[in-house]
Amino acid sequence: MSQEEIFLNALREWMEASMYRSFHAFIRHNRESDLSLSQVNALFRLYHHGASSVNDLASHLGITTAAVSQLLDPLIAAGLVLRSEDPKDRRKKLIALTEKGKDLVKRSLNTRHAWLSKLSSVLSDDEKEALLPDIKLLNQRTRELKLEGDRPCKHSSKG
Repeated sequence: MSQEEIFLNALREWMEASMYRSFHAFIRHNRESDLSLSQVNALFRLYHHGASSVNDLASHLGITTAAVSQLLDPLIAAGLVLRSEDPKDRRKKLIALTEKGKDLVKRSLNTRHAWLSKLSSVLSDDEKEALLPDIKLLNQRTRELKLEGDRPCKHSSKG
């Protein structure tokens, strides 16, 4: 096996283990929120990218603008998002998280990342010191990768 294959296998193994733990906690938290996966996806999109138009959310979620409007109604009623006029074009509506919506997303992220504290507790100080530069490099290179059709993430280091 080549060094590239060994590296990719190790990276895949880390990714699988971390994704499993992260999504397990995320799904458990999501069930308690009584929100659909599309609603949670919309909340996370607004959290990471800021206020968005209905068209932007529809494009991101892969659904129609009418479906986004239906999806948003319960979120507005729950006080998680606000719908307002776009100051640049009053015909457009902007969707933004409320403080309550931001808090919900932050709680979800904290739940999803809680297992990392357990991992950190089993690493020695020397191991943490040795791993830190490599983790920072992986984070930097990951942020540099562009997702097709995505705009910059305003919370790129938050999850």
